[in-house]
Amino acid sequence: MDMQLTRRRFLQASAGAGAAALMVGRMGSTAFAQSPAAAAEPGSLNFLTWSDHWNPDALAQIGTEQGIQVATSDLSDNSDGLAKLQAGNSGLDLVSGDALWVPAYDANGLVEPMDLSSLTVASELYPMARTFPFFTGANGYLAYPWGWSPIQIAYDPVEVTSGADSWQLLVDPKYAGRIVMENQPIDIMLFAGKAIAAVDPYNMTDEELARAKDWLTALKPNVLKLVAQNGEVRDALVDGSAWIGTSNLGMPDRVKDAGGPEIMAFVPKEGSVGFIDGEMAIKGAANLVRVAPYLEAAATAQWCAQNFLDWGRPLWNEKAYQLLVDMGQKERADRYLYNQPEVALQMTLKGPGGRVGDYLDTFNSVFGA
Repeated sequence: MDMQLTRRRFLQASAGAGAAALMVGRMGSTAFAQSPAAAAEPGSLNFLTWSDHWNPDALAQIGTEQGIQVATSDLSDNSDGLAKLQAGNSGLDLVSGDALWVPAYDANGLVEPMDLSSLTVASELYPMARTFPFFTGANGYLAYPWGWSPIQIAYDPVEVTSGADSWQLLVDPKYAGRIVMENQPIDIMLFAGKAIAAVDPYNMTDEELARAKDWLTALKPNVLKLVAQNGEVRDALVDGSAWIGTSNLGMPDRVKDAGGPEIMAFVPKEGSVGFIDGEMAIKGAANLVRVAPYLEAAATAQWCAQNFLDWGRPLWNEKAYQLLVDMGQKERADRYLYNQPEVALQMTLKGPGGRVGDYLDTFNSVFGA
């Protein structure tokens, strides 16, 4: 509740987009365009991201072998990350972003395009991940592809015995104080849009926003807490403090692996939203020279396979799928669609839409009260 991004802050941060943004130089910097071997030099790299985009063992290995000391900071909502960078002087070098949010970063002149062909590790990607139109900029690829997933509702079937097929499950009064969700205001507004059958959840009318607010008002007493990262949703399902949580693919196995109860998950019948996310090099970043070496080391099949086992949702590294098969994890990988990347393009992808400020106002009017 204390991680609000206000309408004013977002609109101030976004000022100057559009025509002015087109004037920003987009040519890849000399530092980022160097070969990874030439660019590998000891020093720091500051990464604003979600907790499922890195592995502590990988960062330790990169620090030891390459001398790159990666400092991660938690990213909550896409709109918050965009606002932080637009505010300037962030000190960041790399930031994660979801699908249609990536072009928004580019339009605001915040992204340093990359040449995927210059990255050896990119050869391990599923071919389709190298040609996403929303990652394709005028002067290069805008984000290194990482993972994808639809948003599901996960629940404990011992406590939730009926009606587990709809967003309306979240507003049933009998689940007061039993729901945990990530503190992502725009995403929660999209859930509300799906729940009320808005014609366009990304651009709800005033009447639809009013109904979405009513849905949020019914949701609020059921929310035990809004958390910063999806690992906290898992933890609440494991210890039983929550019976229901919104999650990426893989939550049932993650909860089971952590010693929790048998969990089930579903995509609501009204539809959901999903993400295809990636890592963006920040234009003008002080440590841009270390971005390519970091990606070469951190996005390998070895670490992507481990990341899948840790976090459950599929990644874009195709070679990692074969590693998972070799490790005896084929059934799990197939169950969570690792071998069906084409499904990702069937999702309604996360993006800013046209009324971000109004969405933040509506969310904060309920959850900020």
